[in-house]
Amino acid sequence: METFRKDVIYALRMMRNNFGFTAAAVVCLMLGIGATTGIFTVVNAVLLQPLPYQHPEQLVRVYTEFPTFPNGGLHRFWASGPEFIDLRRDTHSWASLDAWVTGGANLAGKTQPVRVTAAYVSGGLLETLGIAPIKGRVISPADDAPGVAAVADISYGTWQSVFGGDPAILGRETFLDGTKCTIIGVMPKGFQFPPGEQDPAQIWSALQIDPAKPGNRGSHNFYLLGRTKPGVAPAQAQGELAALVQSYGEHRVPKTHAFNPQTHTIVSFPLQAEVVSSVRPALLMLLGAVAFVLLIASVNVANLLLARAEARRREIAIRGALGAGLPRLARQFITEGVILALCGAILGLVLSYAGVRLVQLTNAGGIPRADEIAVDWHVLVFTLAVSILTGVLFGLAPIIPLLVSGISGSLKDAAGSTTGSGGAQIFRRALVVGELAMALVLLVGCGLMLRAFWKLQEVHTGLNADNVITMEVSLPTGTYTDNAKLTSFWTRFEDRLAHLQGAKSVALVSGLPPIRPPNMNDTEIEGFVQTKDGPIQNVDFWQAVGRNYFETMGIRLMEGRLFEDRDVVGAPEVVIVNKSMAMTFWPKQSPVGRRIRTGGSGQNWQTVIGVVDDVKNAGLDRPAGTELYLPLRQPSGQGNSSMFVVATPAAGDPRNLVGAIREQLNETDSAVPLARVRLMDDVISTAQARPRFLTLLLSLFSIVALAIATVGIYGVVSYAVARRTKEFGLRIVLGAQSGDVLSLVMKQGGAMVVLGLAVGLIAAFALTRFMSSLLFGIAATDLPTFVGVTALLAGVALAACYIPARRATQVDPIRTLRYE
Repeated sequence: METFRKDVIYALRMMRNNFGFTAAAVVCLMLGIGATTGIFTVVNAVLLQPLPYQHPEQLVRVYTEFPTFPNGGLHRFWASGPEFIDLRRDTHSWASLDAWVTGGANLAGKTQPVRVTAAYVSGGLLETLGIAPIKGRVISPADDAPGVAAVADISYGTWQSVFGGDPAILGRETFLDGTKCTIIGVMPKGFQFPPGEQDPAQIWSALQIDPAKPGNRGSHNFYLLGRTKPGVAPAQAQGELAALVQSYGEHRVPKTHAFNPQTHTIVSFPLQAEVVSSVRPALLMLLGAVAFVLLIASVNVANLLLARAEARRREIAIRGALGAGLPRLARQFITEGVILALCGAILGLVLSYAGVRLVQLTNAGGIPRADEIAVDWHVLVFTLAVSILTGVLFGLAPIIPLLVSGISGSLKDAAGSTTGSGGAQIFRRALVVGELAMALVLLVGCGLMLRAFWKLQEVHTGLNADNVITMEVSLPTGTYTDNAKLTSFWTRFEDRLAHLQGAKSVALVSGLPPIRPPNMNDTEIEGFVQTKDGPIQNVDFWQAVGRNYFETMGIRLMEGRLFEDRDVVGAPEVVIVNKSMAMTFWPKQSPVGRRIRTGGSGQNWQTVIGVVDDVKNAGLDRPAGTELYLPLRQPSGQGNSSMFVVATPAAGDPRNLVGAIREQLNETDSAVPLARVRLMDDVISTAQARPRFLTLLLSLFSIVALAIATVGIYGVVSYAVARRTKEFGLRIVLGAQSGDVLSLVMKQGGAMVVLGLAVGLIAAFALTRFMSSLLFGIAATDLPTFVGVTALLAGVALAACYIPARRATQVDPIRTLRYE
C-alpha cells in the first residue's frame, strides 16, 4: 500500500511538472470517455434496462399477420375485436391477454377543452402492468363491461397541466370526447403505456368491447398485450398460438375472414424487444462509433506516453540499474495511465451528462424511453471500468519497447543523443497506423450516413410543402354520434374556411403525409381479374379530402380532373386515384372512367375521374402505397371524426392564419379545440428526425476522431523530426538538398498513411455492411463514398506529415552541429 501511495504521488508530480502533456492527454480522454459514456447511458436506459413494469420479461406483444399479402406481406398487424375475444378465451399459456387502441381525444379541462392522446384499454391491462397509481385505482375488468359508466386514469402530467394538480381530482367528472367520464386514478410521474411512444398517452379509459357484438372480424384495429404464466417460455406461448391458428384453420368456413396457417397467422414477441426494435441497430452503431473514438483517443495518449518515456530513458535506465525490474516499472506507468484516465473520466462524465440532457430535451431522433435516460450506478461502473481499462492499456505502452530492448538497452540508448530506440519508433508508427485505420472506418460510416441523408432530402414527396400551415380538428364522438352530425359540422366548417380572409387556399383532409397508418381496405374494382402473383383488391390508403386539397398542397394532376363543387351528395359518386394505384390495377391503360366500390357489395360504384402524382404516405424512405381520394361531401368520404386543416396564405407568414381559423372553428362549435398546429415543412422535417439525429452524432464523432488522428500522426512525425535534427544537419552538410530531406520525411510519414488507409479500407468493407438497414438509396459499399473519404483522410494525414517535414528542411546544420 505504501508503494502504491508513492507511485500515485510520483505520478501526480510528473503530471504537474509536464502540464502541457497532461492537458493534451486529459482532453483526448475526456472526448473519448465522455462520448462513450453518453452513448452507453442511452443504450443502458433504452436497450438494457428492463421496462418499469412488474415482471416485464413476461409481457409479450401479440400480432396478426398476412404473410401472403402482396409486396412482402403484412407483418405485425392489428387484431380485430372477434379475434381478440377468441384468443383470450382459448389461450392457456397466458395469465392475461388484453387489447388497447390509442388516438386523439378532446378532454374538458378547467376552462376549455384540450386535445390529448388517449389509450382505451381492456379491463385487466393496467392491472397486469403492476404499477400502483399515486391516487385512486386503475381501471378494472368491472369498468370494462359494456354500458358501464365511463371512468379514466390520468397521467401525472395531465393532472398538473389540465387540472392544476387539483387534490380533489378523484371522483371528478369531466368529458372525454363528449362522453361523461369520472376520473378514478392518477398514475405515477413518468408512467407510460404504451411504452416508447413519441406521443405518449395522457389518459386511459375502458375499451368496453361487447363480447356479444365485438365488431367485424375483418376490421383490424386493436393492439394486443399478453402476460405469460410463470415458467412459460415465450417460445412455448408462441407454439400455443400457432396451434390455435392450425385449429381455427381446420374449422374455418369457406370465404370467411378467419385464421389460417398459410394466409392469416399470429406471432408474438417480447414487449421490450418490440419497444426498442426500431432504434436498436442505430444505437448499437453509435456505441460502436464512440468505441472507435475512445480507442483513437487512447492510442493518441499512448503515443504521448511513449514520447515522454523516450525523454525519460535516462531515468528508466537509472531505476533499472538500482534494481527496478519491468514489473515495478510497469506498475508505475500503469498508475500514471489510470490517474490520467480518471481525470479524463471526471470531465467526460460532465460532458456526457450535458449530452444526455440535450438528447432528452430535444429527443431529436425519436428515441423511445428517452424519459428514463439517466446517469445511474450502471453508467458510473461502466465509466470507472472503461477508465481503468484504458488507463492500463495505454499506460503499458511505454513498456512495450523495453520488452524488446530490455532495461540495459535503454541505458545504452540514454548514453547520448540518438533518434530514439528502434522498438519504440516501430511501436509508435504501428499505433498511428491503427489510429488512421479506425478513423477511416468511422469516416466511411459517417460518409455513408451523410450520402443517405442527402438522398432522403432529394426524395420527391409529391407535394409542395412551402408556406403551408397544418392543424388538426377532432370532433367528440360522444356529441357527434352519427354521420349526419359529422357531415353537417364539416360542411359548415368548410364553407366558413372557403371565405377565410388572408388565405389563398384552405382545405380539409383526413390524413396528413408523408407518413400515417395504412388503411389496407378491401376495395372492389370493376372488371379486375386476380392472377396468382398479382395484386389483390385491396388499397393501402384511403383519403377523404375537401375542396381545393390538391391545389393547396401542390399535388400534380396527371390525367382527368380534380374534385369540383358539383361533387356532392346526390351527384354521381367519384374518386381520384394516385399514380401507383393506376399502375397497379390498370397497367398500360387509363383508369379515368373506370369504376371501383369502396363500400362493399350493395353500395354505389364510384367513377375514377382523375389520376394525381404519388404523395409519400408510408414514410419518406419507402415507396408510396396505393391511394385513393374520396370527396368529403359524398357518402364515400363521410364519417370522419377527425380532419386536418391545410392552408396557404395570400401573402406573408402562414402562421398568421391560425387565429382566423380558430375563430371560424369557435363559431362552428366552441367546444372543439384546434390542435397540433405545425408548418408542413416541420411535418416533413419530423419524418426525417431520426436519420438526421444519427447523421449529426456520427458526424460529430467522426470530426473528433479525424482531429485526434491528425494530431496523432503530426505528433509522431514531428517528434521523429526533432529527434533526428543532428542527422538532417549532417545530411545537409554532406550535400543533401532541402527536397531530399523533405522527401525522406514524407516517405516515412506516407508509408504510415498508406498502411493505415489499407487496413482501414479492409475493416470498413467488413463492418459497414451492418449499417445497411440505416441507409437509404445507397449501398453499404458505396464506391464514391469510400473513394472520397479515403482521399480526404489521406490529404489531411499527408498535410499533418508535411508541416514537420517542411520544418526539417529548415535545419541550420552549423548551429545543430555546434549544439551537438
